[in-house]
Amino acid sequence: MALPGRTRRQRPTKGERHLIGARLPIADAVKLADVVEAKGTTVSEYVAELLHQHLSTVEVDQINHQEALPIARAS
Repeated sequence: MALPGRTRRQRPTKGERHLIGARLPIADAVKLADVVEAKGTTVSEYVAELLHQHLSTVEVDQINHQEALPIARAS
């Protein structure tokens, strides 16, 4: 028996997600809308894929790595 109010078949879940928002300059937002329309996707899916590709190349340990400054040199 179908659930009330759900008349369309919905795609399967992509798992847990967290909403990230950003404010873009108008020209960039217009270009982004044009790109996702041409690709036949959504802004959310397109930006998520771009971020995933970029974040997969980032080494967080190297970003956070900071050498301790010896006390003798600090003064």
